[in-house]
Amino acid sequence: MFERRRIMAALEDAVLAPSIHNSQPWRFRIVGEEVHVSLDASVTPRLVDPSGRWALASIGAVVAGLEIALAARTGHASETTFFPEGTEAPGGPTAGGQAWDGATLAVVRTGDGEPGDASRLAAAMPQRHTTREPLRAGGPTNEEWAFVLASAAGPAAATARSGLRAERAESALTITLVELTARADAERVDDPAYLAEVQAWIDREGRVGIPHQSAGPADSAHHYPGRDFAQSLSGRAGEAGEKEFEFPPSLLLVTTSEDGPLDQVLGGYGMLRAMLAATSLGLGTGVLGQALEEPASHAAVDAAASGSLGHRAVVHQILRLGHPDQPLSPGHTQRRPVSEVVLR
Repeated sequence: MFERRRIMAALEDAVLAPSIHNSQPWRFRIVGEEVHVSLDASVTPRLVDPSGRWALASIGAVVAGLEIALAARTGHASETTFFPEGTEAPGGPTAGGQAWDGATLAVVRTGDGEPGDASRLAAAMPQRHTTREPLRAGGPTNEEWAFVLASAAGPAAATARSGLRAERAESALTITLVELTARADAERVDDPAYLAEVQAWIDREGRVGIPHQSAGPADSAHHYPGRDFAQSLSGRAGEAGEKEFEFPPSLLLVTTSEDGPLDQVLGGYGMLRAMLAATSLGLGTGVLGQALEEPASHAAVDAAASGSLGHRAVVHQILRLGHPDQPLSPGHTQRRPVSEVVLR
């Protein structure tokens, strides 16, 4: 029997996972040797997540981190059951995942198998962060791509049923995705409600949200459409500055064949595993998710990806990978103490 202290130590690692605006909407209940993971939708942003997609992806990311941390600490592969109470949410998709508020979305336990690459991915957890800096020293090598793509699916049995994949975008698809992201971003840059919500998550109290130092520069050539956390109703904060970004970027797509709640959770699951694999190789990882937040722009992304990849692809996240031309600052956002997110 694995002691509670070992589970708590694994949770300390797991909560380093990324979440929408660093809202950390996960809650845990330790039941014997199992960890039940639920969503606290009361803390999630709404306008940036009108369907609850990012809330569910945040849960998927922390589940992936917990699997890896438990396996690394116990020497045994982790096993996960997703949606033990079923995948039918009352009312369908809701902003910030409100329909799933309080529901157990995953149960993670230690199994009997070999831990696989858990130790390598676990070692990358403290170094992993989402960069908003240029990655101009080159994209991943073919060997690096192979490792990152193979690492994304993980051991969870549900990933096989969902068709979870990490896939490399070829050049024409990359340009299309950048254009769709830029278009989606431009539609919101003058939206007072959206900008107000973004600013409400900057330097937020309670060890959540995004520190202003993490906002990142704008692309001086205006090619790279990263989410601009320095933009407000009164203009862009001057301290964020401008730098020249790589173009075209090297993009990885996290996809499944459908778009149900399980798929959206697994999108976050595959995203974190890909990020950790990339971090272990010294690659920087950025996110380009704006075009996935509204139905019309998301449909355009899926159509472009499906046509290029040759199969039905629902895109759950777009990651930018590359080698930085100078060391990336850790840039870690704060995390709530585990004691605050473990339910009694």
